[in-house]
Amino acid sequence: MTKLKKEKVSADEEEAAAPPAAAEGDGRSYHELAANVNAIAQPLASKKLSKKLYKCVKKAAKVKNIRRGVKEVQKFINKGEKG
Repeated sequence: MTKLKKEKVSADEEEAAAPPAAAEGDGRSYHELAANVNAIAQPLASKKLSKKLYKCVKKAAKVKNIRRGVKEVQKFINKGEKG
């Protein structure tokens, strides 16, 4: 079996080939997404606060400053780092 060679495509051509729904997210509104949430996840954050939280988490993940789980958070707090 041989590998298929792919042609190099510029960024402009990739954007033109992508479907329009993928460019603007999944296309569902905040209220549609909030309707499918688990019943115990109440109260929900507002749309504005949710956007700020997503942005903050994205930035923290990029800097590798995000911790997952109680055990990991406690470990880093005890070491004197941010949780």
